[in-house]
Amino acid sequence: MRTKQILFLFLFLPLFMFSQENVNSPQAPENSSIENTKNISEPLDSGEEKLNEQIEFAKNILKNINDEFYLSTNFNEINYSSQINYLETKIDANERANNELAMVRDQIAVLKIKEERFFYNTLKELTNAKKLFKDKEYFENVLNNNIELLKQNSVDKFKTFYESEKSSDNYISNELVKNYIKLQEQNSQQLFTLNYLKENLSSIRVSNFFVDKFNLQYLSSIIDSYPVISTLSDFSSYYLKVSIGDIVIVLAILLIFKLFIAKIIHILITVLKYIIIKSKKNKKDEKDDEDIDEEESLGLETYLEESIEKPLLIALYTLSIHISIYILIKDPELLNKIIPWLNTFYLGITTWAVYSLLTNSISNYAQHLVETHPNVRREMIVFIMRIIKIILILLVILFLFTQLGIDIKAIAASLGVGGIAIALASKDTLANFFGSLSIMIDNSFSQGDWIVVNDIEGTVVDIRMRTTRIRTFDNAMITVPNSEIANAHIKNYTKRKIGRRIKMTLGATYENKIEDIVNLKHDIYEMLTNHPGIATEKEHIVRKSKKFEGISRDDLHGVKRNLMVYVDEYGASSVNIMVYCFTRSPDWEDWLAVKEDVIVKIHKLFEKNNCDFAYPTQTLHLKK
Repeated sequence: MRTKQILFLFLFLPLFMFSQENVNSPQAPENSSIENTKNISEPLDSGEEKLNEQIEFAKNILKNINDEFYLSTNFNEINYSSQINYLETKIDANERANNELAMVRDQIAVLKIKEERFFYNTLKELTNAKKLFKDKEYFENVLNNNIELLKQNSVDKFKTFYESEKSSDNYISNELVKNYIKLQEQNSQQLFTLNYLKENLSSIRVSNFFVDKFNLQYLSSIIDSYPVISTLSDFSSYYLKVSIGDIVIVLAILLIFKLFIAKIIHILITVLKYIIIKSKKNKKDEKDDEDIDEEESLGLETYLEESIEKPLLIALYTLSIHISIYILIKDPELLNKIIPWLNTFYLGITTWAVYSLLTNSISNYAQHLVETHPNVRREMIVFIMRIIKIILILLVILFLFTQLGIDIKAIAASLGVGGIAIALASKDTLANFFGSLSIMIDNSFSQGDWIVVNDIEGTVVDIRMRTTRIRTFDNAMITVPNSEIANAHIKNYTKRKIGRRIKMTLGATYENKIEDIVNLKHDIYEMLTNHPGIATEKEHIVRKSKKFEGISRDDLHGVKRNLMVYVDEYGASSVNIMVYCFTRSPDWEDWLAVKEDVIVKIHKLFEKNNCDFAYPTQTLHLKK
């Protein structure tokens, strides 16, 4: 424990000792000449008063940013849109009437309103950056970019109209001059404020070495600064566009990921498991609040590992490559070409993880559902999962097109022309797809059923979107298009709930007395009636509400209870007794066991009733 405390102090003490720089009180921009103003004893002229007003305004803006005022307020977009639309309508009307002065007057007004909104959004962006602890470079980029944009929107392009109309004494000219002066004052104030914020950036955020300077490029520059390495680094930078420091940092990143990736994945899975277990506990009632047992916890961990371990592994390796690319490649255009592919790859990995989680969740739930509700069809669940998989893949492809700048609307429009050719080419595929839907809806057979289709007999392996696979009894796999199955005669031996037929003919010799044969028939019937493995009508109860049925429920569900034992015919060498009955279980192995038991008992009944089994014989009478 003490070792951990020492390690903590060693790692984080420098952060607090050396990271903060001195924070000076807010200063005006260097070109404001505020210090010279304080040394003048004469009364302030109008320019100095204006400067003081600008400084006071900038200080208020700085205070609002530090108080996060702009995060709690929003710019009035509705009023902004209505004003812009109104002024642009006036500009169009004046342009058609060739009223140039009125048009310029309204253009100045539009620019003023747009700069107000632009300035407010800039202040809100700075406030949000302060809240999110953005680095110093981010603040400087925001301020510099916005200062440049304000300079581009300079009022100088309207100066000619201002100079020519400031001495005029008509309504439109006076309005143009007023709008020009207001825009000029606003532009000057906004530029001054942004420069003021730039000079006093330390008042918005405390400079931090680890945030502002300590990065991978900083480490690379330190490595390249060593005398032995600097020469090699200059050579490699010139010819290979990569410094030695960059190569060392990339190798270090790949090594760190290689060494610690398994540990990182384990930590992430543990955190996810903890979150899921905690959410489960919160959903339970306080009375039934019991701890998650160890077996369930291990099952959850196994479920997460099987679902997201491989996607996480590939995602972390991709991240290491992503970071390395940023270090090695300095060309922005090349980066802009590579990054969309990486983003799509990340989306593909995420889609894979989501699909794995979804598949395992559905599989676990479906297994429980199938066990509790036998009518639920497995193949329907598999079919839905395949549809989800196709949808997710299509989403990834669309995202890739978007990242690469490909116009999806143009592709969709071209499909209208090429759709006919695609439809003709995929006619059989579509027929098979709708055949699979027909099989699903009609419920002719299910996964695992023993069926006969045309000349094919076997067990259904699975029903896919295009074909159905059947495993024959000699262990061969046959793939049949769904369109053929949908239009074929299907014999399904599994669609029976009670009853698998036993039919046999027993022959008694003519030497047996007919009374003994009749008694044998009665004994066989009584034996079958009381046999636990034979289905009979005595346990079948018809409910009063079910006396009339539009469809025979027994025939629909595959229930047979017929039991018949009769002296049937005189054979060539025997008196034949017909035995016709059904076993309770339709399972083949159970059927064989019951049939064997029935045959053994019938043999004993033959002996009991002094009857002999007949076998084909011929009696020859010779005349003397």
